Amino acid sequence: MRFPLFSFPFLNIPNRQALSSQEQGQASSHGALSRRSALLAGLGCLTPLLPAPATARRVQKPAADTSLHILTFAGKIAEAQSKVLFKPYEQLTHQSIVPHGWNGQISDLQRAANQTHHSVAAAMMESSSLRLGCDLKLFSSHQTDSSATNCGQPSAAIDYAMAWDKARFDTAPSWLDFWDVARHPGRRSLRRDPRMTLEIALLADGVPANALYHVLASPEGVNHAFLKLEQLRPYIAWWSTPEEAGRILASGGALMGCVPTGEILGSVDPDRQRFGLYWQQRFLVQYGWGVLASAAKNTAALAFVSWLEQAAQQQAFANAWPSLPSITELNTLTPRIGRIPPAIAVDDTFWANNLNKLTERFQQWLRRI
Repeated sequence: MRFPLFSFPFLNIPNRQALSSQEQGQASSHGALSRRSALLAGLGCLTPLLPAPATARRVQKPAADTSLHILTFAGKIAEAQSKVLFKPYEQLTHQSIVPHGWNGQISDLQRAANQTHHSVAAAMMESSSLRLGCDLKLFSSHQTDSSATNCGQPSAAIDYAMAWDKARFDTAPSWLDFWDVARHPGRRSLRRDPRMTLEIALLADGVPANALYHVLASPEGVNHAFLKLEQLRPYIAWWSTPEEAGRILASGGALMGCVPTGEILGSVDPDRQRFGLYWQQRFLVQYGWGVLASAAKNTAALAFVSWLEQAAQQQAFANAWPSLPSITELNTLTPRIGRIPPAIAVDDTFWANNLNKLTERFQQWLRRI
């Protein structure tokens, strides 16, 4: 399943089966429902509303759209979610879920929040972005979480690694080789965002994985990362969404690049066999779901996101999202790893505190000729 990149208005999305909405618990003393109470109360079906009596002089209004319109990431992520999350939820509750692809940016979320036609109820985004969106009051408070940034909880973890075209390499490259354009000429793909991109630049310059955020916490460390990126600037093919990262590699737009592992492992042959993955220094990115502030009293949205945050649904997605090689593949890796080290966890606290200023500098750097 392929979802188009989120655009405005939502007039280009195919119609899906219209299913009845459901009653989702009772309002609290403040008029807002917690997601947990909405979930517990919300799985019973509401008796369908009867249409007004037809008369010769009155034209009946079309039924209101009771579907939940949500933002997620197109490509293999949405395919896995549709199979193990969205369709099972529709079967369980008779609530129609309509996913729209988007790029995960706060600016696009702000525009989505102002739409009146098919308004967005919930969005999947990186945990650091979710915290920032919470600070901007774009999301409904998460009533079961008493933390300061309580608009959502991590519910999905996705690995990103360097992939390379096997036809172009005799041995598996590292991030150091990623910068070696003399030995390996050609384009490289990186994310058009400081997150992961600055960390990769430091890894390529020999900074240990456990020191990345210590280095980035200082102005000198940030300068260090941008100087390293400057060396590679003419050779970078930028991507903005996980699907685009996979598409650049599959189309031959780059001989190597940072990509969600599932975009490679979830591909069918021959694309699956074309690419190797650098497992030793991959990244782990946490994602969560937020209910938009405009949907704070939408019990169907609250119940849906509460269901997604449950351990059973998190495990279902983890099982469906390919993130590690098979034993057979592991044994054929060159050099043979033997044991795959843990992924480098992207530090959401660091990025929630520093994303705005580092994004501004990153955009200035991109615009500089």
